[in-house]
Amino acid sequence: MKREMKKLPSLFFAVFLSVLICIPSAMAVFYYTRPMEDASYDLSLAPQDGQEWEGNKGWTVYTNEAGTITELTPDGAGGYLGADHPGQTFYYSRMLTEELDSPTLQIGSVNQTFSIFVGDTLIYTDFPEQENRIGYLTLSNLEWDRLETITVSLPPDYLGQTLTIAQSSSAYSEVESDEITVWPCNVRLYCGYAYESGLIASASQTMLPVAFLFALELLLLAALIRNATAGSISLQLPVVALAILMQICNLLAKADFTARYIGVASFDLVWTSFHLSVGILLLFLALQAKHLRPLYLSCTAIQWCATLLYLLTQLGNSVSNGDHYMFILNLPQYTGFVTLLVAVTCAFVLWKKGNRFFSYLSKTALLLTGGYALYLLACIPFYPEYISTVLRRLQGDTITHVPNASLKLIWNLVLISGLAAVVMELFDRESERRTELAVLTARNELAMESYENLRRQSQEVMMIRHDTMKHYSLLRQMAKDTPEQIESYLDELIGQVEDVRPVISTENQTLNILLNGKLHAIAEKNISIEIVRAEAPAHLPLSDPELCCLVANILDNAINAASAPGISKPIIRLDLHCKDRFFVFSCENSRAASDNKTEKIPTQTHGYGIKIIRQIMSRFGEHTLSIEETETTYQVTVILPL
Repeated sequence: MKREMKKLPSLFFAVFLSVLICIPSAMAVFYYTRPMEDASYDLSLAPQDGQEWEGNKGWTVYTNEAGTITELTPDGAGGYLGADHPGQTFYYSRMLTEELDSPTLQIGSVNQTFSIFVGDTLIYTDFPEQENRIGYLTLSNLEWDRLETITVSLPPDYLGQTLTIAQSSSAYSEVESDEITVWPCNVRLYCGYAYESGLIASASQTMLPVAFLFALELLLLAALIRNATAGSISLQLPVVALAILMQICNLLAKADFTARYIGVASFDLVWTSFHLSVGILLLFLALQAKHLRPLYLSCTAIQWCATLLYLLTQLGNSVSNGDHYMFILNLPQYTGFVTLLVAVTCAFVLWKKGNRFFSYLSKTALLLTGGYALYLLACIPFYPEYISTVLRRLQGDTITHVPNASLKLIWNLVLISGLAAVVMELFDRESERRTELAVLTARNELAMESYENLRRQSQEVMMIRHDTMKHYSLLRQMAKDTPEQIESYLDELIGQVEDVRPVISTENQTLNILLNGKLHAIAEKNISIEIVRAEAPAHLPLSDPELCCLVANILDNAINAASAPGISKPIIRLDLHCKDRFFVFSCENSRAASDNKTEKIPTQTHGYGIKIIRQIMSRFGEHTLSIEETETTYQVTVILPL
């Protein structure tokens, strides 16, 4: 205990130092996930999100045919009337007075084409082969839609100059020419650094959790390979690794750049990967469950069937009824929410049944739920916007009757708790493996000591046998010549026989190794050993590591107490026997007389070992361990049911 107390300052210092180093490291890693403050100006002529038209915002919209300028009339909804014919190129110009660092122009194009001028200088065009002069352009629409907006950097001396945008218009119209309407595209002027910072932040927000999940996936697969080298295959590990892979796909599918890399998919990548991850996670929990495995497998099958129907409906578009179509698209969300809720509830049942994995999962889930609740309470006075966002999302579930936010909350809870349980179980198994390895090493050492004890005893017996005839001949001669010396000579021979090292031989080989190995240590400390009985069955209700810890602690405590200074005749007395379907192991040792008559258990000789002995024997009941002591003796008796 004192040794453990001495370790606490070092432990606290190590934890404090680790946290001190991790905090700036985490701040550095997550620094670029927050974009710079966006300094931008919306110069669009069309009203946004149902707002009222805000006027021309300094723009002049017109047509220019070789210098003949015709100003167009706004219709109050973002369009302008007065074009001469369908497909006519029109212009809109304004003075640039907004001061920005790295000024960048963004135009929300669909299939329109553009030529952009600052002053009379062309800075962008979709038709470089034309005579790019204001008033002499003939721009036509594209035959396809652009996948991204047009982004153009303005020159450093843009302030005070006129920005002119030439834009194509639709070549098809069913109305009279004087009623032709053209629609200027959305225009935004912003700081390029802020835009680039936003791109970096967006990429960081995606890639950091992806990198973390990928590292966790590698850890699980490394554990799979490690277990395989030990001769066991844990199917749970590759399954949970697949669930993490689906989560990685879900995060990447949400990113803005996904469509640029793989194009537009014929089904929803985000929700498909999410529903697949739910199904795989349920399969992982089913593999971990034992008592309730059929229920978990049923939940898994329901989720997989719903996901498969969801995917086939998107690919085949075979459902014509709109209500049925929407129900099928939302079906995996209903089944996912219900099955995960059932899985969490059953996890607590399995925890009570003693399942170690679900014990870790349930405790982690409770910890996360409590921590999140405390976080929400702390947000009420300091960050009410987050509370409003959470309530709005949950209210959306109530309005649409589709568990979206609720499903993601419970899915994150199960995923994080499951991963934590996997990691803790891996650490437990590694700890058990190391403990077993240490026990095997100790057992091998004890086996060598037992062998050495047997070898020495055999050598001593052979020497006595070799000298027996000589002793008999000498005794015969002494009976004739000096009969008075026979008694002392026999006492000497008896002493030699008593010095032969004892050997314990029972039907339990592990117990033989443990006891005979300790006999060597007892002899080296000049402690007498007395073996009253040596009977033990081949099988005991303890594993080899438990039996090793139990016997080794009893004997080590006895050796330490008997070898203490101040004991005139140190002795250890062992009694092993079976009685009434119980195995009884008793070890009595001499000890130094204590000055304190009321002291029962000497803490320095038996205290720590007794705690281990009590812990091992606790599962057999309180009456299976007996401790008796006097001023000069100490006896430990354990009783194991057979």
